[in-house]
Amino acid sequence: MSLPSKLQEIVDDFAGMSRDEKIETLIGYAESLPELPERYKEERSQMEAVPECMTPVFLIGEKQADGGLVFHFDIPPQSPTVRGLAAILATGLNGCTPEEIITVPADFYTPMNLEEAISGQRLNGFRGVLAHMKQAAVKAMSE
Repeated sequence: MSLPSKLQEIVDDFAGMSRDEKIETLIGYAESLPELPERYKEERSQMEAVPECMTPVFLIGEKQADGGLVFHFDIPPQSPTVRGLAAILATGLNGCTPEEIITVPADFYTPMNLEEAISGQRLNGFRGVLAHMKQAAVKAMSE
């Protein structure tokens, strides 16, 4: 499985962590998730909902001048696990081309053994966020 290098680094890091380290690292990622840019706070309708998540999650991908995508998320601060998972995807995929994003396997996170630290329901949401990021990438390819 070939992943974008930043995402591969994250997968490799998590693969070697204990359950407690995974939880701590997820919280660290949650705290690193950038705040939603002002231009989307008033125009949430531009953002895509991720119904696979029980937590309200909205995302949008912006195509950059170099062809890469940058994703922005709107996730409540009281949902650190979901914010952490979204931040992993943002950190690993921001700046990648749409083609790189759509080739990420849905189960790329399997070596991370996240089921040690989070519920299957959260993992379903994680897959859902990735699926919606891929949809945004496909859309960006046609722009």
